[in-house]
Amino acid sequence: MPALFGRVLFYLLLSCCIAAVSLNAGRAYSVDLAEPFVVEGTAGSSGRDGRTQTLRALTLLDSPRYPDGFSHFNYADPSAPKRGTLRTAEVGTFHNLAPLIIHQSSVQIWLVYDQLFTSPRDDPLSSYPLIAQSVEIAEDKSFILFHLDPRARWQDGRPVTPEDVVFTFDTLMNHEKALPYYRMVYRDVKGAEAISPHQVKFHLLPGSNKNLPFLIASMHVLPRHTYAITEFGKISLEAPIGSGPYRVGQVLPGRRIVYERVQDYWAQDLPTRRGLYNFDQWIVDYYRNTNAKTQALMAGLSDVVVEFNPRRWIAYDDLPDKAERQLIKVQSRLQGALGSMNFAFNLRRPPFDNRLVREAITQLFDFEWINRVLLGGWAERNDSQFPNSELAAHSRPSAAELELLLPWNGKIRNETLEAEFTLPTSDGRGYQRQQRRRALELFAQAGYVLRDGVLVNAAGKPLAIEILTGNADFENVLLAFVASLRRAGIDARLRIIDMPQFERRTRADFDFDMTFQFFGTTNLPGPEQEFYWGSRFAHERYTVNVPGIEDPVVDDLVSRIGRAASREELIPATRALDRVIAWNGYLLPGWYMAFAHYAYWDRFGRADHRAGREAAPELGSPAIEAWWIK
Repeated sequence: MPALFGRVLFYLLLSCCIAAVSLNAGRAYSVDLAEPFVVEGTAGSSGRDGRTQTLRALTLLDSPRYPDGFSHFNYADPSAPKRGTLRTAEVGTFHNLAPLIIHQSSVQIWLVYDQLFTSPRDDPLSSYPLIAQSVEIAEDKSFILFHLDPRARWQDGRPVTPEDVVFTFDTLMNHEKALPYYRMVYRDVKGAEAISPHQVKFHLLPGSNKNLPFLIASMHVLPRHTYAITEFGKISLEAPIGSGPYRVGQVLPGRRIVYERVQDYWAQDLPTRRGLYNFDQWIVDYYRNTNAKTQALMAGLSDVVVEFNPRRWIAYDDLPDKAERQLIKVQSRLQGALGSMNFAFNLRRPPFDNRLVREAITQLFDFEWINRVLLGGWAERNDSQFPNSELAAHSRPSAAELELLLPWNGKIRNETLEAEFTLPTSDGRGYQRQQRRRALELFAQAGYVLRDGVLVNAAGKPLAIEILTGNADFENVLLAFVASLRRAGIDARLRIIDMPQFERRTRADFDFDMTFQFFGTTNLPGPEQEFYWGSRFAHERYTVNVPGIEDPVVDDLVSRIGRAASREELIPATRALDRVIAWNGYLLPGWYMAFAHYAYWDRFGRADHRAGREAAPELGSPAIEAWWIK
């Protein structure tokens, strides 16, 4: 993920298809999971363990976008000059460059570490060779065999070996400090072994997830030899050794990371890399808050910014040109399932374990006024965990959804089976009289009453809520919500902390009332949904089940999502999950942005800037890795 999108997008790295999530710019695809892999190579060859298919592209579509023998991705220019410096910015600070561990790493893993196969932005549900030249898949799906490119090299000159791949897999599966996500995604892999100097084999359990080869192929490979002298999981600011197009050069702790282009990058002439990563230096500066980051752009200290604030977006029109360069503003529609901003209740502590309290608080979030006044009408209300896609629940439950929900009749709310879920809406004028009245009714049912303007329980204890966030981008929105809560008699307050502390408090120590944060999603949910919502991750440190949901109905539905063998099975399961989460009020839904807004100084060449278009429709967001200095 490009640095400029900020740490607010951290959870996107935990989406189902790491390589496939390209800033949520994927299209809304129709995917047949029963036969998800398209062969671009030799079919029906005979492997040592039976018949296999040799693939040079993995896809979850009917066919990959790029044919066998393609020369480069469409949004890249193979003749782009390699020179100059790109300057981007993030909000916050950093203290760790070690990758793939539970403590957040600030290293841009996609710059430093290559994958077995890689996915382009305009075909995120397909992947193409990088470290591996091809892959064989057994017809009975009992194993997959990657053929590594003998040219693949680490930045210290050593070859990338099957032993490196096995080490990476074993470490991610077994080391206590590795991100738990990988143990979930790769749980159907029995083991990995190096079977030749350029072949690595993964043994799969019977009935394994249909998407598993695609997920394994997205693995970023770690160098085994460096971890012979360096402990995996140790927080470190030491420059890592990778195999990617950039190495970490200068590091100013907490302030700046300078990535230097690897001049003899082993893969620079591969079709999946040709015309990409054209800057000699990629500088990432860290600023205290969003306003400081914006000032850096205005002063010409940063080259590009993704904007979430409509007021700042308008202010960019008045910026003077810098060194005869204009500021280019782009608005581009995003396609497919999109991540969203939401509030998460901490179900592990009272009174937020009470559904009535959660519903009452939800009544007090005036989205219509916030969107009109503070968000400039940019936002769309999020009533799903898969917004902007066919996976989202709409209207009343279908017959296929009821088939999944009816066995839980009596253990779920009747409304889940009978009605369409709708969020409270206001007239957008900011008064909220009807919503506040309904909230007080719900609080009364939960045992709270207004006493001298303060909402207290039967013991006379006031209701207090601290909203915790690690990003100040929407401080005005949060303060408006805090004011609404206070008008209802709640002792509400906002606390903005740095991202490492936010990660620790929300995902490890569970020390919060409510959080405000970004929730990532994917066009193709799978077994990782258990990691987001499953009971067994409710109390596991560094989980992304931030609310701490422990619900057997949710557990059943996420299991069905993970086992879905076709799109026809998947869609009812995701929609049923939507309904259970919504009707139980586990989250206070916020919004999603259906358009990307970004601005940059006009000093770059872009292959996707053709025929008067600022960005190819399928990209949506800026493919900065394909830009170059004019």
